[in-house]
Amino acid sequence: MAAVMGRLLERLKAGSTAYNVEPTGDGGFILVRDNEHAEEFTNLVRDLINRPTDEFVILPTSDGHMGYERAVILPL
Repeated sequence: MAAVMGRLLERLKAGSTAYNVEPTGDGGFILVRDNEHAEEFTNLVRDLINRPTDEFVILPTSDGHMGYERAVILPL
């Protein structure tokens, strides 16, 4: 499972059309929504929140409506 999760973290770090990646400096990173892909980004964050894992912690920030604008990912 750790190898699968490691690949997930690497895929997230690689970025997407739905978000940009900013490093936190402590091994973590921040996913920042691309507003043109807000729904896709919100769905991704919801999937990550609902994923049972002991590999990382996700700290999402709401956009004040029904979605998310950013998410901090901290590997454990």
